[in-house]
Amino acid sequence: MIETTPNNDDPDFRYEIKFVLDQAELSKALSWLYGFTSAYVAHPSRSVNSVYFDDPAYSAVRDNLAGVSDRQKIRLRWYHNEEREKIHGARLEVKHRTGRLGHKDKYPLSTFEKDLLQTEYRDLFLSLHPHLGGDDVFPLENHLSPALHVSYQREYYEGQNGIRVTFDRSINFYAPLAHSRPFSDTAVSYAYTIMEIKFDPTQKDNVSKSLRRLNLTPKRHSKYLVGLSAFGQAIYY
Repeated sequence: MIETTPNNDDPDFRYEIKFVLDQAELSKALSWLYGFTSAYVAHPSRSVNSVYFDDPAYSAVRDNLAGVSDRQKIRLRWYHNEEREKIHGARLEVKHRTGRLGHKDKYPLSTFEKDLLQTEYRDLFLSLHPHLGGDDVFPLENHLSPALHVSYQREYYEGQNGIRVTFDRSINFYAPLAHSRPFSDTAVSYAYTIMEIKFDPTQKDNVSKSLRRLNLTPKRHSKYLVGLSAFGQAIYY
């Protein structure tokens, strides 16, 4: 387990249900969204990037594959424009999972944005460290290093009672080679779209009722593990 110091005392736990969709299933999901829910476009679609960090023992991978109830992933998240010439919203996220519920601690990194794309993967965490509050938040003794870079296009919808639905398309994986920089190496593409429904535990019955009309089966899915599997570093189905 990677030890961190959380930045909030009252985490916002929520359910997260995922669906892995081929083209036919995506059409079915969109028909359900527009025809049987109150969802509307909540934010323009945007390019999302995540660089996942892990320790030398790949603790986050092992905990996920073993189905450990209390586990976490650490990732650098940012957004960019179509030309990748300008990034924004950079932050480090610690994503916690407790049973079927999840929440995130977020650490803003706006002061690092201008240097991010010019930083080699091998230097990434050391470069982030002083912007994160130093060892008081992320001790260097954790020996975190980049394990995977994921890039995709996300579409955002929101319905009643704060129920959110996202679609992640055009997913690409990059192996963070030590001497390379983000996007400098060839990507491995992923053919599926990931639909995710996020909601407060109080909305569980409402979501379950709505999903009966969808008639698709949710699946466990981790972009981190799928990407590592694409590069032969994990076995994940």
